[in-house]
Amino acid sequence: ERNQKVMTRTKLGNICIFSALLFFVSCDRSKVFDLYLEIDSQGWKATDTIGFEFEIDSQEDVLYNTLIGLRNNNDYLYANIFFFVDVEHPSGLHRTDTLQYILAAPDGKWLGSGVGEIKYNLLKFKENEIMQPGLYKYKMVHGMRDDVLIGIEDVGLRIERSN
Repeated sequence: ERNQKVMTRTKLGNICIFSALLFFVSCDRSKVFDLYLEIDSQGWKATDTIGFEFEIDSQEDVLYNTLIGLRNNNDYLYANIFFFVDVEHPSGLHRTDTLQYILAAPDGKWLGSGVGEIKYNLLKFKENEIMQPGLYKYKMVHGMRDDVLIGIEDVGLRIERSN
């Protein structure tokens, strides 16, 4: 009888774990691409380009959001950050944008989420954009005055369906 209770608890536990996993996987159906690249602990040099490549499947009437993920620690010296982002579309067309994001409140308190020293921000780049099917290439460099930025842990790119 004791063995039967243990087996029942184990089966129930496995079902709960499987259900939780299924819940988390199914919650993020909108994600098309999500990748983070670690920045060298010696700092992010202005000449260090971060690159991302992903493919968009052909789908009618789908709109996309593009977000930049950023994790910084307390060694980062500024309340904001500038990026230069070059996007190569499947047609070969290039578009370069200069972006600025605020990372800290006027009182110096970090914005974003995270417990402890590392803060995480998901920053909006493009919203409700039509993306043609094919290969996209994103290249990013920081646009700060310092040649080497200290305190940036990693930078990411996320593409998600918005509708």
